[in-house]
Amino acid sequence: MSLVGNVFHKRSKWLLSLPMTVRELWGREYHDSRIILEQQGDLRYFSVTARLQQNVVRGLIVLGLSVVSGFIILAMFSLLLMAGNAKLERSHNEIFEALIGSAPDISESGGRPISREDMLELARTIRERDHEIRQFVADSSLHLATENSSLKARLDASSLSGKAIKVIQGRAHTGGVDSPRDDMTNPLLRGVFFTEVEKNRALMDVLTALPSAMPLKDFSLSSTFGMRSHPVTGRPKFHMGVDLVPSSSDEVRPAKVGKVVMAHDYQDYGNTVIIRHDRGIETLYAHLANINVREGQDVDADTVIGTVGNTGSSTGKHLHFEVSVGGYPVDPLKVIETAFYVQKTSK
Repeated sequence: MSLVGNVFHKRSKWLLSLPMTVRELWGREYHDSRIILEQQGDLRYFSVTARLQQNVVRGLIVLGLSVVSGFIILAMFSLLLMAGNAKLERSHNEIFEALIGSAPDISESGGRPISREDMLELARTIRERDHEIRQFVADSSLHLATENSSLKARLDASSLSGKAIKVIQGRAHTGGVDSPRDDMTNPLLRGVFFTEVEKNRALMDVLTALPSAMPLKDFSLSSTFGMRSHPVTGRPKFHMGVDLVPSSSDEVRPAKVGKVVMAHDYQDYGNTVIIRHDRGIETLYAHLANINVREGQDVDADTVIGTVGNTGSSTGKHLHFEVSVGGYPVDPLKVIETAFYVQKTSK
């Protein structure tokens, strides 16, 4: 057997016998001992009990095992840390190689390939651009939050009820606030920014669906929306629209693009036209002198649907104009004023 093999054999044998030695020391029986010291002719006696000897030996065994265990744990953590660092280094190298592979050859402009310094400069540029984008997203979120507060206030001022708003949102083509968007998969565009964008879309979806033009070019208001004394019977009655007296032209045009669903004489309203728009919105034009459209006809802002008259139960020449959402009457002046402002400023 070689010298190295002999040494290894002896060490292995010692390591295998170590647990047995520890057990023997742990369970060994000790006897009381006396230590005699002589100092300048004087004898001093020290007694060491068997219990004390046993405790000292066992304490040293526990301490030794703790130290060994500590070294083993530290070694394991060191190995894990080295493995993690190696993995991170490989990841960095892969990213670096990807940048090298995706970057154009500088030989087109300078005759040399991209170096590590070039990649470091590119990484710094990417980091700066990332910071700029994050700042832009934060500023945009704040701007959208302010705009949404303003839009919400205007929507509240339009007198639209919660039921009417739900009718418009329920008939929206986009599916409402919770619809996912493919352009929001970027992590930078999630969170507050995504929430504010969706709020803005929901508010604008309602406000852009509302009619934004009055049916007469110039007019004066003779009766408002709400409770009033009926001009013929004198009894209190809810007025579901507004009465408009033309100041110049008598031509009546639709408040929004839509389809004519009624165009004939209708009870106290006289000659009446009802136009159905998107999202459950309808507009009514009553007391017309004549009707220029037919049922089923598509109309737009340039279509003259009739002229102002005095037909039906009326005390004078005027246009009775109503706006309803899902069958709920709303104040035409407030709705159109709000929609006109929002749609004008959003262009």
